[in-house]
Amino acid sequence: MISPKLISFLSTFSARDRLQFERFLSSPYFNESETLLLLFRYLNGHLDDSRRHVLQRDKQLEKKVVWKSLYGKAPYKDGTLRRICSELLQLAYRFIYINTCASKEKEEVLKALKTVVEPHQDKHFRGLSRKFNTLQQNAERPEQDHYRQLYDYHLACHQQLEARAEKQTDFSHLEQADYYLNCSYYLHKLRHYCDALGYGLFSAQKPDIRLPGHLFQEMEQGGYARQEPWLRAYLLVARLFEAEDGEELFYQLKSAFFEDIVQQVPEPDANALCIHLSNYCIIKKINAGEARFFHELFDVYRQAIEAGLLMKNGVLSYQDYKNIITVGLHIKELDWVEYFIQNYTEKLPEEHRRNALTYNLAKVYFHQEKYDEVIAQLREVEYESIVYTLGSKLLLLLTYFEMGEFLALDSLLDSFRIYLRRNREIARDVKEQYVNVIRFTRRLSRVNPGDDKALDKIEQQVQACEALASRQWLQEKIADMRN
Repeated sequence: MISPKLISFLSTFSARDRLQFERFLSSPYFNESETLLLLFRYLNGHLDDSRRHVLQRDKQLEKKVVWKSLYGKAPYKDGTLRRICSELLQLAYRFIYINTCASKEKEEVLKALKTVVEPHQDKHFRGLSRKFNTLQQNAERPEQDHYRQLYDYHLACHQQLEARAEKQTDFSHLEQADYYLNCSYYLHKLRHYCDALGYGLFSAQKPDIRLPGHLFQEMEQGGYARQEPWLRAYLLVARLFEAEDGEELFYQLKSAFFEDIVQQVPEPDANALCIHLSNYCIIKKINAGEARFFHELFDVYRQAIEAGLLMKNGVLSYQDYKNIITVGLHIKELDWVEYFIQNYTEKLPEEHRRNALTYNLAKVYFHQEKYDEVIAQLREVEYESIVYTLGSKLLLLLTYFEMGEFLALDSLLDSFRIYLRRNREIARDVKEQYVNVIRFTRRLSRVNPGDDKALDKIEQQVQACEALASRQWLQEKIADMRN
């Protein structure tokens, strides 16, 4: 097969990217080789979205077939083919770089601004300066290089004043350049430091990233924490994770973030700050037994979703989707969770949408005690993965118990056990969790309500069992059967 490296990279291009790349290759300014253009056009015919997964088996991409399409009956030369593939790949890299630069208008203006600092170019400098300031004012959010851009801008302004060869009396632009240089330094150091502290919450190892001992004090005395919401947010995160009891700092950060800061930082940083807030809730509080923080965690998720966060290019990860639903159901926010499923499932990657909608609605209906609707939803779930198979079978098991359908329950318990025994793809510790819930559910189904002696024995065994799915549900049923 022709260069897998080239094919894999071109396969990441959208249809629009491929059209633009063809125009790029057609320009003599970027490419003078007609052969490279012909090679791309040939490969492009085999990069259709619906066929990308079979490219490895495509006979039309065999080296000699590609050679013949380019050179006809000329003798095959492997070195020549490898060279032109490499040249096309290098041009593809360059195309991506140029496309990325073209999408950053402020960067383009700044680069031009640096070239027109001489006095005879004053008219151009003033025009570009106005354009940069207009772009800054019209931006909904700052870019991630916001502070570095302001540093470059003010430094160029100072250099333009210097170029006049007059005695300098106005140092405001140099002072501003230095201010934003410090902002950029503080931001990058705090980002890395907060990430390191975050890793340390759930891992025995963490990056060896430290801050100068005077940094917090320097930021506060210099007014950076007060004047720059972006820096203030990361400073609060750092203090939150360093503190023995950071609860007050958590509420301070959460309130400031959603009321003010969220719209004043780039989206990647807003998402990172949400992750820091949620990690504090989970690792520092919930895992330490403070169940009340499930409500705080849910509120972080809810406000983040309503602010348009937790998504990358408009796509919500399935893990975040699942976490939001799990926490919402845990604290009985059933109406909101149903609203979330109905309105945000379409934000998932397409391959997850159908099952995510039907399975998670079934979970909501279970908590709402709409058991007939649970069964109807589960009929629509496609068992495309072990996760959905296990989850659906378990939910159906709980539903039959709640409905008192003990004949259907017995049949399901038997078939579920057989499925677990025969399926070799399920890890042993996972199987054990489900085998145990089958065992305890069967025993509960055969105990008479009010038989405290039998229920005590089951309760003790449930508490002692280390590998057990739906432990909380079993404990709730034992308590119900005592009354």
